[in-house]
Amino acid sequence: MEVHHSGVVRLMCSKPNCYDKNYSDCPERAESRHGCQKSNQWVGGFEKNIEGDLYTMCCEFEGLEKYAKVRYSDVRIRRGEFFEGEEKENDDGDVVKFDVIKDIRMHKDDEGQAYYNLTVLSFNCESIPDVKPAWYQKSQWPYFQFAKN
Repeated sequence: MEVHHSGVVRLMCSKPNCYDKNYSDCPERAESRHGCQKSNQWVGGFEKNIEGDLYTMCCEFEGLEKYAKVRYSDVRIRRGEFFEGEEKENDDGDVVKFDVIKDIRMHKDDEGQAYYNLTVLSFNCESIPDVKPAWYQKSQWPYFQFAKN
């Protein structure tokens, strides 16, 4: 996350390869004015409206609270500053842990300038079992039932 000197805020993300087999449910737009407060939510994006209010896009990942631990609880970012998460790779070069922003809270200082407090999680890919999400349809093949005699 970066806060430009002008006050423009940007979120730059990448999807680690260890997350390829996992699914998150994200809304179409940033709708939450109160941040991502549920234990299974993380920040997938945000938007500032014309009045300067911050709305977050809270994506949900089933089991986030099991596979991620709080790494930093109050990272403060002001104008001209940024936060860059870290990744940990195994010997094969695959990502096994990465940082994810759990929540962003906007505040104003005494001069009325916005600053942001982040909660950052460390997500452990190695502890996730390789299972399909609950909404995934199982194969319906064969498409007919044999009568049992």
